[in-house]
Amino acid sequence: MPKKQIRNGFYYFMVDFKKREEKLGRHFYGGFKEIQSDPKCAEQWAALTVQQKKEYNDRAQKDKKEKQKLTGVGESIDFVRQQQLLKIKYEENMKQYIDSLIDQADLLNAIDTTSFYFIHVNYFYTKTHLDSTVDYIPAEFAVCEFSVKSGATRLYHQIINTKIELGYAREAAEISDTTHKLNCDLPEGEASYKIMCNKLMDFLKHEIKPNAKLPPLYTTNNLKTIVPCLLRRMTTAAAIPEETFDVYSFEYLFGSYMKYLNPDFPENATPSIIAEIELGKGAFVWSPRIECSYHLGIEGTKPYCSQAIVQQWVFTFCDYCCPKLNIQMRPGIHCPDNDRERECYALTKSLQYLSLKEKVISVKSGTGVSRDYRERVSARTAKEEEERRKKDTKLTIIDHSKLPEQKAPVVEETYKPYKPMRPPRTMAKILDNCNQDPEFTEEDFPTIGSSRSRGKQRRNTQN
Repeated sequence: MPKKQIRNGFYYFMVDFKKREEKLGRHFYGGFKEIQSDPKCAEQWAALTVQQKKEYNDRAQKDKKEKQKLTGVGESIDFVRQQQLLKIKYEENMKQYIDSLIDQADLLNAIDTTSFYFIHVNYFYTKTHLDSTVDYIPAEFAVCEFSVKSGATRLYHQIINTKIELGYAREAAEISDTTHKLNCDLPEGEASYKIMCNKLMDFLKHEIKPNAKLPPLYTTNNLKTIVPCLLRRMTTAAAIPEETFDVYSFEYLFGSYMKYLNPDFPENATPSIIAEIELGKGAFVWSPRIECSYHLGIEGTKPYCSQAIVQQWVFTFCDYCCPKLNIQMRPGIHCPDNDRERECYALTKSLQYLSLKEKVISVKSGTGVSRDYRERVSARTAKEEEERRKKDTKLTIIDHSKLPEQKAPVVEETYKPYKPMRPPRTMAKILDNCNQDPEFTEEDFPTIGSSRSRGKQRRNTQN
């Protein structure tokens, strides 16, 4: 198969040249090959200015984009490949950055004091654009500064007020009811992404040089498409480059620490996968007092609160790293606060006791006695109870061994079934009768027009 000719700017000039010459009466029976070897065409092309040639080259570029191959959803294959290459390069830069950061911390003996920033984002609903990209409308986010030695030192939590677009109210309500239970117009919320961007930048600029690049934000793999949607809104509102914030993998960071601290770490194992399994255990989901003030008063929202989730990441990180570094784990900083846990347990038990005490038992439930009856019985004195028992009749004991002997009842003939019961159709019965030929009579084939039903007659026939 011959190779397709590349249509550059000179090709489109030849198209215009052909149209002009044909109007003058010329004919090019050899096609574009004849035009390409025509000296007049070459002279006119050489006489064009740089701007005129640029117009033909722009036509060639536009035509190339319109005729390029597309995927099944209408995306350019070249664009998809370019995005994949950028993604691979971004992940390689991330791994190189984390590995060099751990090596540098090892040289400076600062493996336990190096700070990292964790981020978690909740969303209201999703939107799918024409280019198949999914946009997540954020509801809240939490960012914490962490080091192995100090735990979560600082925390920035923000609830976001957003306007629900037409057609997405039901999806937003379903996601909110099943997860975080946030509303789109809470008093403690913030609607300006510019203000949130400035606060986040001030939070990340803690103890770094004025013109230095901001430290990266670490999040889990299931949030790597959600967090950029929030950061993109912030950078757009603040009119700053989108590359201001870098989002790296929390699993790779945690797995790299696990591999660094454990000399017996298996060589064939992938650290990020082991870290993901460790996070998936959910050992600190129900730790006390780790959620925000809003979710603290709503039952069942602790596993979905952004502040509680980043605190769980801190506890999981410290649970593995602190024993390896001989760091004493402090309650509330490296692990859940046991005193608070006991307080919550005692409070829960007391509330359950009060609810049971105040519950009214109906007559038909439990022991079958009403509340009024139990109160009346408990109000009796010991003397009244003794007099009441004396009035009761004495217990009569019946000895059934001394009673006259009785015979078992005999079933009379009239009570016997009229016809024997049909034997159960078990598999053994089916296999026994499968080789027997059926026997038919004239009753099995009634005459046409008979009032008898064929199905009824067959039911009365004994097989």
